[in-house]
Amino acid sequence: MLKSIFALSALFATLVAPLPAAAKELRFGAFPSSDPDKLLAVMQELGGYLTERLGEPVSVVITRDYTETAARLAEGSLDLAWLGALNYVQVVDEVPGTRYLATYVNRSVATGKVAPYYHSVIVVAANSGIDSIADLKGKRFAFTDPGSTSGYAYPSYLLRKNGVDPDHDLAKVFFLKRHDRIVEALLSGAVDGGALADDVYYGIRHRTGDALKVIAQSDPIPMVAVVASRRLDPETARRVQEALAALPPDHPFCRKMHAVFGWDTAGFQIHGDALYDPVRAVYGKR
Repeated sequence: MLKSIFALSALFATLVAPLPAAAKELRFGAFPSSDPDKLLAVMQELGGYLTERLGEPVSVVITRDYTETAARLAEGSLDLAWLGALNYVQVVDEVPGTRYLATYVNRSVATGKVAPYYHSVIVVAANSGIDSIADLKGKRFAFTDPGSTSGYAYPSYLLRKNGVDPDHDLAKVFFLKRHDRIVEALLSGAVDGGALADDVYYGIRHRTGDALKVIAQSDPIPMVAVVASRRLDPETARRVQEALAALPPDHPFCRKMHAVFGWDTAGFQIHGDALYDPVRAVYGKR
């Protein structure tokens, strides 16, 4: 991961020159876990909120994938970033100066409580005849991206833990990049099983009804982290952190998250880097 991040950072250095020190605009990068245009519209609400709170413009950049987000942080063309849990621990370990600011939180559909955790779920078509992880042997399976926490890291661990090696026991493995593409592949019958974040699964139930079902759920996963890059001065980073913690649950960003993705967004909480230690423990990143 480290080698790929810094190889890409060299490329971006030639394509995306860092802003000069006098420039005031802050760049906030987010990986495209779902439709990039929809995600941009939602994240611009957050960018607008931070612009108002900080008194200086915050622009939103939707990157191509997890690796590009990390590379841009390393290269210096992002000031802030929205990182999945696995991506977060990799970046903090490998990109010097990256600082934790806050954790995005949802109100859980399952419990009704606001918490800094979610789950990865393994999903199949309800009429597939697949009822357990063991039934996935010899079947076609879709992950999102190798850098995804809920779309690859945790579900691949869950498969192995239950006797299915994704490298050898599945007929074919697809990396579809986005959760919404996995949903469409499951509904069309292009794949037999797929890995989703549970909030994605619950968010699309109003559209798919009972067409899909969950056959397994992971241990709790820390939610998305917002980080500051080394280029952002400590005082501005502190102000961003305070602004995120103060974002009200009825803010347009939260309402739009729910309207577009079905996620019951509750804002941000400050927990610190240790929240992500379970990810390090599972994947040997401690």
